[in-house]
Amino acid sequence: MNAIAHPPLAIRCSRWWLWLACWLVVLPVLAQEGAETPADQPQVAASGGVITAIEFSGNHVTRRQILAQEMLVKVGDVADPALVEASRQAIMDLGLFVAVYAELKPADGGVVLHIIVKEKYYILPVPKLNRDEQNRVSIGGELSFDNLAGLNQQLKYRYENEQAPGLSRGNLTTDLISYSYPRMFGTTYNLQASVTDVTSPAEVVTGDTLTSLYRLKAWAGNLQLSHWLNRTGPSRGWQVGGGVVVRQNSYDYLSGVPESSFRDARAVGITLLGQFTRVHDYLFSRSGVEYGYNMEYGDPDFGSDSHYTRHDFYYRKYWLLEGRPHENIDLQAKLGLSSGNIFPTDTYAYSLGGSRSLRGYDSGTFTGKAYALVNVQYLRPFFGYYPLRGAVFLDIGNAYPNYREFHLGDLHWDAGLGFRLRLKSFVKMDLRVDVSYAYDTGEVKVFAGSKEMF
Repeated sequence: MNAIAHPPLAIRCSRWWLWLACWLVVLPVLAQEGAETPADQPQVAASGGVITAIEFSGNHVTRRQILAQEMLVKVGDVADPALVEASRQAIMDLGLFVAVYAELKPADGGVVLHIIVKEKYYILPVPKLNRDEQNRVSIGGELSFDNLAGLNQQLKYRYENEQAPGLSRGNLTTDLISYSYPRMFGTTYNLQASVTDVTSPAEVVTGDTLTSLYRLKAWAGNLQLSHWLNRTGPSRGWQVGGGVVVRQNSYDYLSGVPESSFRDARAVGITLLGQFTRVHDYLFSRSGVEYGYNMEYGDPDFGSDSHYTRHDFYYRKYWLLEGRPHENIDLQAKLGLSSGNIFPTDTYAYSLGGSRSLRGYDSGTFTGKAYALVNVQYLRPFFGYYPLRGAVFLDIGNAYPNYREFHLGDLHWDAGLGFRLRLKSFVKMDLRVDVSYAYDTGEVKVFAGSKEMF
């Protein structure tokens, strides 16, 4: 089971120049408007008046309660400009809007606070079609419903079909459906659930001969509930929670010599999490910090075939350089430690390599039951055009056989260049191209995708 999940729409592509040309053609259409920098946002004039009413406009889809629950002021409070501005930014931090404005209007007995939002598009279909340098073709797509029912819910479905590596020339298909509901029913509780179904060939190869062929069906379901510790105000700070995850592997015999190691297995575990979030969204850039810990514990008493534990830590920091609009230095650090096996036949728990970890190496280059990873990137707008930013990055990490052999003196690294195109009218949509050089091998990898690195 890999801890480093590869993005659903990331593409390793030998024809990267075609993607680059296409994106530059559609650039003026997809990101035709600029946006305010943090310094350009309208400032609320000082006022000692009492807020007699709070009005929202522009929220044609988003429910009023989603906006109101992020506010730091309420009717009857003094209109403190700092708290009004913090409330405006908290609504922007939801990631649902192109812009959020706040203004105070004189009224009988005080002032009216008016919040104006400009909504993004909340339904996004993204097709996928790729052929790599080994002539393996993959097709599929993803359909995302953001801000479902105007309640900041997200429903996502993804399908992929690609030729699997190996001698059988079989296909690897993936179906994923996921759902999240932050602050469900106006409470401090967050719900997340997902179901993944993967079908792929399972082969036994002797020399250059395929001796056994099975079809592996891997199913996984996850349900998690978390709770914000701050009961009122913006969705930031600490949250804690837990849940359950169930995985099932089953094998269908197709041809060749029967293989005893291919046997059905189940893993059942409980999860715990604790995480802190304080990240501000400025549409084309971010600032702030987030970090956390996730644990998964499986045991035969729960119905699992084997005992296992996993401990995953992460830390992310976003520095917005003062006086330089949308110019960022971003840092990510991750650590994973495991014991036992999710399935009895597993030989590793973590995998590094590919567009979401060590970009200069192929997916699955480094495997083990412990890993460390650090990613650093510097982002700067091209010629002051905020939607398009250039990137310089460095990736450092390795995977180890177990936590006892964990050694930070034994690391691999790569460095590279890229660019990011933020499609501001869609939720969390960044077109990305990275060109990375691996120090160990001297190889160059090119990746294109539709999600940011972190």
